[in-house]
Amino acid sequence: MQRLGPDRAVKNEWLWKGMELLGIEVFNIGGNDIEELQALGVELSKNGRFVSANLLSGQTGDPLLDPYVIKTMPPAPSAPAVRVGFIGFAVSKHSSKTGASYRWENPSESAEKWLPELREKCDYVIALACMPLGDAIQLAIDHKGIDMILNGFEHQSAMAPIKISRSTIVYAEDEAKSLGELRFSLKSGRPAVQPLNHRLTRRVADDPDIAAFMVKAKADISARQTEMAKSTAHAHDHGHDHGHGHSHGSRRDHADSDFVTSQTCGTCHADAFQVWESSGHAHAIDILIRERKEFDTQCVICHVTGSGQPGGFEDLYRTAHLANVQCEACHGQGREHSRQPTVSRMEPLGPNSCVTCHNPSNSPEFEFVSYWEAIKH
Repeated sequence: MQRLGPDRAVKNEWLWKGMELLGIEVFNIGGNDIEELQALGVELSKNGRFVSANLLSGQTGDPLLDPYVIKTMPPAPSAPAVRVGFIGFAVSKHSSKTGASYRWENPSESAEKWLPELREKCDYVIALACMPLGDAIQLAIDHKGIDMILNGFEHQSAMAPIKISRSTIVYAEDEAKSLGELRFSLKSGRPAVQPLNHRLTRRVADDPDIAAFMVKAKADISARQTEMAKSTAHAHDHGHDHGHGHSHGSRRDHADSDFVTSQTCGTCHADAFQVWESSGHAHAIDILIRERKEFDTQCVICHVTGSGQPGGFEDLYRTAHLANVQCEACHGQGREHSRQPTVSRMEPLGPNSCVTCHNPSNSPEFEFVSYWEAIKH
């Protein structure tokens, strides 16, 4: 369901500034990170900060960055220091361009090369991974020298730790909705690690410096996302002026779209339409407008109808008629059903229809039965 637009680069700029402010010491390079970091002027080099065991030089075949780094944790009273090794792996969905200065090696092949050496030098090995869960599980099965795989990959849902052989796979949740902690303790001379996940609710006080940083970041991101959406709308509109503001929504003919909007659905399904109209779904875009995220392509997916689909929502300047979570966001495109209701039937829904948006990250309190009671129709 992940559909990111060009505004991602704006967020990444501030994300990098934030990580610098936090003083993060070790970064694994993901499959999409190289060009974006270079665009920000970040020098990728063997400097003890960036790690990747399977990002190789296109010319020499050697690792472009440090395949691993080792950090020594300060000793506790009456306990020795613990040497923690960090090794980086990533899976890239895009094949390297011909003549590119780098290429991605199979993570398993890189692990075979570097894990034995790292294992000899440290007490505990953490693999920083950017890959689908299935690949992370396979990495744990194939390589017994990894104590923990700290994984994150394109907004996969939050999950409990998984124990595979010697490894524990922990998902690093994104979007700053939680804070991960690895709590080390020594048992029988060998480090034991307990992964903890702290939900960052409003009860958790903000750090003053980070809070001030976030005010600046959100304002700049919102302003630049809005300007990008305006520019895109004007380009598609061939320079014709159709007014200002979100209320002028549809800037081009959508007669060929298979989305017909809830207004059309309501002509036959009046009772269901009234239930929807009084629900939070009918006003889903409002929360983004209040938060100044209505042009954030990462957020709008779950607050509009048909985002990323042909004829679906594009932005509030061009397709305001498809804002909010309308009937077709859940039931599918309704053009054929509206024309031939007895011939073309809509797909039935169930709990799995909801969890793409109401996942543990976005809706930690979600439970289908009680939620359905509020909107059933």
